[in-house]
Amino acid sequence: MDWREKLFGRVLVKCDSPGTQNGKFENIQTLVALSDCVEEGDGAVCGIYFSFANISDASDDFGVRLEQLYRSVYPRLKVVEVVLWAHVGTPEGPVEREAGFRRTLTGKPWFAVPFHDVDTKRRLTQKSSIAVGVPTLVIRGRAMRDALLSDPAGERFPWPAPPLNELLRGVQLQGEQSKSYEELPADAIRVFYFAAHWCPPCRSFAPSLCSTLSAVRKRRSKYANTQLILVSSDRSEQSFKRTVASVSAAGALAVPWSASESRTALPAALGVAGIPALVITDGEGKVLTSNGRQHLAADPTGLNFPWGQRPVSVVTEQALLKMARHPAVVLFIDDEDSEMEFAESVLAPAAESYYEECSIQYPGFCPYQNSSDDETMDFDYSTTKSSKIKKKSFRHVMFFIGIDGTDSADMIREHIGLDDAVPMLTAIDFPKQRMVSMKFGDEITTDSVQNFVDAFLSGNAEFKPLKPYSDKC
Repeated sequence: MDWREKLFGRVLVKCDSPGTQNGKFENIQTLVALSDCVEEGDGAVCGIYFSFANISDASDDFGVRLEQLYRSVYPRLKVVEVVLWAHVGTPEGPVEREAGFRRTLTGKPWFAVPFHDVDTKRRLTQKSSIAVGVPTLVIRGRAMRDALLSDPAGERFPWPAPPLNELLRGVQLQGEQSKSYEELPADAIRVFYFAAHWCPPCRSFAPSLCSTLSAVRKRRSKYANTQLILVSSDRSEQSFKRTVASVSAAGALAVPWSASESRTALPAALGVAGIPALVITDGEGKVLTSNGRQHLAADPTGLNFPWGQRPVSVVTEQALLKMARHPAVVLFIDDEDSEMEFAESVLAPAAESYYEECSIQYPGFCPYQNSSDDETMDFDYSTTKSSKIKKKSFRHVMFFIGIDGTDSADMIREHIGLDDAVPMLTAIDFPKQRMVSMKFGDEITTDSVQNFVDAFLSGNAEFKPLKPYSDKC
């Protein structure tokens, strides 16, 4: 699926189309609307503009400035607006909200996510970590509100972020074993922690961060070299030293107090608008997770670290809440590094095939993160292209790895009456109160998993009744 459709779905609305004055918007295919946009590199960029419908244009100075910028730099910038609703204690209902949506967009020179496409709006809001700071503009994963306000004419547009290795070139990172950024292992995940001693939430977050990183390094060998890098916003060197001490237990390296230019530039380069913030990158500087703080709160043991978008996740407490509303395929395994690698290798192909064929954007469906995306979504799911099994209607299916010995996995086993044998492949459908397991002893391979998933999706599996989901599970 094309990256533009993954972001926005297949259809957008054209805000300046004929008839908008009468409340009618023209639909346009996403690939047509954003035909000249590129995901990275040189070319037109796509900006996501998050706005409020119940804030008047007169008070939305940012929207006015964005429109001025848009007309100045077009066609180098294409904008897709995501209209949200500010909760200000007013009793407006769906009719008033749709009227506000149309009023907000009429005459704008860009495109927008359709009013009724709530799933895409929610997914974009979660993906861009939009909780506060609306209105804002996000370009290639980075919040550009401050950049636009400081450069309204767009002289430096599209405000590219300098590479991390360039920002930190020659900087000796401070820690128990100080080293330069270039000396970090190439395969080491970088966890950039933005904090300050004057920030109470930072002081309370630091112990949790240290505990999670310790657990992650012990559990998965490929994350043993994970490096925590502190970027301080302290106002004095004394406070800076206190912030460094707060994460010393995690072996943190800090951008030194003397490197003020780097400390100032890094938040903008990684799209950080407030603290505490956690941004996770790979060794080449590619951002894997921009909202690490929220993910860590939902997954304190780091079972799904580094919390990048993936088709298969490890079962956590938040996943249990999702399973009450959505069927799930779960592969139970031992808590060993090699078993995790095995589980991911056999489950991922079936999960990716399922999401691709159903045109479901799994990056926006975060089964290990608490979110408002709890509605049950019904689709007519197909099986694999090679399968001749007749399609039947199913609900949004999730794919999990259940690690033996973790509270969440053990809770599921106890509730559905599944013994502790591993590996064990099971499909659980709490909404329809039924389940099916692969016969223990059968070889679990990519092909056998795909056949099992096909039978489950088609309804042709040998289901067993399941007692209703309860708060105990």
